[in-house]
Amino acid sequence: MRVFFVALTGPRFAASRTRVFDYLPFLKANGVQADVSIVLPDRISTWTYSKRGFGRLVHYTWVWWCSLLAGLRTLRSAPRYHVVFVQRVFFSAPIAWLLRRFSSKVIFDFDDAIFTTEAPGEDWMARLRTWHHSRGLARMLRAASRALVENTYTATYAARYCPRVSIITGPIDTERYSPGRAVEECEGVTLGWIGSYTSAPYLELIRGPLADLGVRHRHLRLSLIGEGGFHTDAVPTEWRPWSLETEVQDLRRFDIGLMPLPDDPWTRGKGGYKLLQYLSMGIPAVSSPVGINREIVEDGVNGFCAGTHDEWVSCLERLIRDRALRHRLGKAGRARMEACYSLNRSSRRLLRILNSAAPAQA
Repeated sequence: MRVFFVALTGPRFAASRTRVFDYLPFLKANGVQADVSIVLPDRISTWTYSKRGFGRLVHYTWVWWCSLLAGLRTLRSAPRYHVVFVQRVFFSAPIAWLLRRFSSKVIFDFDDAIFTTEAPGEDWMARLRTWHHSRGLARMLRAASRALVENTYTATYAARYCPRVSIITGPIDTERYSPGRAVEECEGVTLGWIGSYTSAPYLELIRGPLADLGVRHRHLRLSLIGEGGFHTDAVPTEWRPWSLETEVQDLRRFDIGLMPLPDDPWTRGKGGYKLLQYLSMGIPAVSSPVGINREIVEDGVNGFCAGTHDEWVSCLERLIRDRALRHRLGKAGRARMEACYSLNRSSRRLLRILNSAAPAQA
């Protein structure tokens, strides 16, 4: 079977890495010839994406132009492949309309609730992006015979436009993300969080609980991986820049993983990747009971769900005080990741989906 993947970015960006590139070794080992067309090379997309103001407009323009070229490449390549897999790339209306000629072999994959606004109070460029995403997503779903999403919330939306919808959450590479010791070990307990500057504001939801816990537990620390944006005097805090090469070792410094989220249309569509990372590494997590978080975290089994100030304080304090509890919940989380969300399991599911989209190979 020959599959043509159209990936939004290269493997340094999590969405394309987990939804395309992580699958490739398994597919190759199972006789699939997979060719990948990258729309936004990592080096260029990192440079433009990190800008603000006028730089953002440059980024959006660059994305539009690269997507146009990718659409033309896809139309030219589609006849030579059994399956065309498009990962979160929006082609222009004429190209999407022409792609319908091959709709029986087209799979469209997207993560997050990109059909809605990411945050209240967005400026005009962000609102324009949301409008473009919602129209482009509907257009691409109509051009495909199958949609692949991360949770039931986004699946419900996809089903409005696409006849067949499948769910693969994550996946998480449980061989790469595995329990182990950090190079530098310290006394005390470390609360940890990983994310981008767009999700860093969610840490404000636990500023109060952190302040309360910081008074009670002088040995408590906060380790944050990603771009800065949250600071507190209540707990000694360290920001580490995110790097694919150091990510796993930095995560191993965590004793407890954090995932605070508000409950809104955007966050309900999230894939819970932070939680998959924490639990795969045997780190118990405390998360807001929003969207798929409620499925990934089994309350009291592999972590806790906390919706209020008092719940965050209570859940975190239990884990801070009880090392054995942290170990037990972390072990249960690791087992659940291997059983339900592992890359190996998801790769087998994706292969079945690809085979079903290529009936000639049956």
